[in-house]
Amino acid sequence: MVVQTKQLVTKDMTIGEVVNKYPETTSVMLSYGLHCVGCAVNPFETIENGCLGHGIDEKTIEKLVNDINKTIENKDKRIENVVSITQNAAKKFKEFMKEEKLEGYSIRLSIVDTGSTLQYNLDFADKPSENEEIFINNNIKIFVEKEFVNIVKGTEIDYVENERGSGFKIDNPNSHGGCGQGCGCSEK
Repeated sequence: MVVQTKQLVTKDMTIGEVVNKYPETTSVMLSYGLHCVGCAVNPFETIENGCLGHGIDEKTIEKLVNDINKTIENKDKRIENVVSITQNAAKKFKEFMKEEKLEGYSIRLSIVDTGSTLQYNLDFADKPSENEEIFINNNIKIFVEKEFVNIVKGTEIDYVENERGSGFKIDNPNSHGGCGQGCGCSEK
């Protein structure tokens, strides 16, 4: 029995189109024996044609497409819940991007574990590195190194203005010892 999920990808879409739009689906295709993900014809070959060319039957094609869609759906759910950006911070990020002529860029959240505290750094980035996960919140993409994803889960980035100045405040509920909020914030 094949359980149906929301169909963002169909078997008549080209392999190249799917891989470009949803790179996380590459491993699913490979696990089914569809090795066309790196092939020169993938921009022209549909998932169905590629599968049939590799001897994969119709029933397995349906299961592959269903698994591809589950992967996308699970990724979409995950990316919204790891790092949150307040509306105020999102507005400031966009203002700074515009000032720096970096519109359309994303935010790279870098973490250094000093052993006693976590130190954070925010930079603009045009694309993630191979060892980074992509998260989206308030229409801002955030890149985080894979090794730190569990550490930053639940983190909120805000932009604050008060008598001590203004800046981005990073509140990580998983941080132990010291401030854990980065950016020179005082402890709560």
